[in-house]
Amino acid sequence: MINAVVDVSNMFFRSMFIVSGYKNSYTFDSQDELDQLMRKVAMDISSIIRGLSPSRVVLAFDSRSWRKDIPIDENEGYKAQRTKSTHINWDNFYSIMDEFSLIAEQKGLIISKIKGAEADDLIALWKEKLLKGDQHVIIISGDEDVRQLVDCTESNGKKYFSAVFNPFTQGKNSSKRLFVPAGFTEWLEDSDPGDIFNRSVDIDKEDFKRITTDPKIKTELINGTQIALRKIFCGDDGDNIPAIYTWINDNQKEVRITESKFKKIVEELQIKTPKDLILKSDQIEKLLLEISNKSFTFKIKDRLDRQIKLVLLNSEIFPASITEGFNEQIEKELQKNNIASQSFNLNFLLEGTRYISSDINRYTKTSSSNESSIFKDIDKISSNKELF
Repeated sequence: MINAVVDVSNMFFRSMFIVSGYKNSYTFDSQDELDQLMRKVAMDISSIIRGLSPSRVVLAFDSRSWRKDIPIDENEGYKAQRTKSTHINWDNFYSIMDEFSLIAEQKGLIISKIKGAEADDLIALWKEKLLKGDQHVIIISGDEDVRQLVDCTESNGKKYFSAVFNPFTQGKNSSKRLFVPAGFTEWLEDSDPGDIFNRSVDIDKEDFKRITTDPKIKTELINGTQIALRKIFCGDDGDNIPAIYTWINDNQKEVRITESKFKKIVEELQIKTPKDLILKSDQIEKLLLEISNKSFTFKIKDRLDRQIKLVLLNSEIFPASITEGFNEQIEKELQKNNIASQSFNLNFLLEGTRYISSDINRYTKTSSSNESSIFKDIDKISSNKELF
């Protein structure tokens, strides 16, 4: 069984740029602008569902992050540098997002939102739960952070994968990308060695083959754990996460842990997982002292703990309120019937709402396929952080 877990908050923000014509000309004060945004998101999510053909769809929504309460000595805090554009009516924007969640839930999609959790946190929880339940997961997001969730587990001789699908292209002739872990391609190409006439058909494998053979989708092999480790050491300016260590060299220039220094540390100490960081903290401290030739003003174990909490998407480091809230909801949500993914389109998703009207052709193609337009010229907005 393949499950699709969608970062809806990320999609709403991207769609907001698109319906504004990339010029931030919309304020979303008017109902017409809000209607366009609703139709855009509904059309794009429907297109993705049809293309991936999952049996279950989970829509994950952001809440104010628990990470914002983690103090960062080097700057003003987690994602604190992100300022919301003052010309946007944010109350209306979030109201239309809430309305979309209600509409989608009525159509059989699972809505996942917990106070204090980012969509990434919820996606991680769903990924862990579904893989343990011997089910495949495709995460839909353009956010690079969730690529650390690319993974593979094995149960009773069978493999189950967590992949990340980025439907947003970056360039005229660029492809959508499916990020997969080691072993995925071999699994996909491996055929049942049994009697050809009695061979069972692996429906999930066939669905993955259909996705990977799509000429518009490029499959890319990545190591999710290494992505998380790199961010722990090197930081992420986009999230206002500093590198694990920054110092002033003899030339009075600020220096930080870079990609090359990160690779030197993990290779020399044979660090394979985030858990290794705490176990080998004394050795890490020694190497950092050698690299910087400076003494520390902090405890390396405390700094490692902070970085892990800011970066890692794993239930073991989430606040209890989030994991407990998730566990209270999960079993009920898993009882919902599977969806008929091929029936999803704009009209089906918004059927019975005021968003289906006579002027619908303003927002859709005239063909019955209602193909998504979110994949066109998305590179024009990929570098714009103002509204995120």
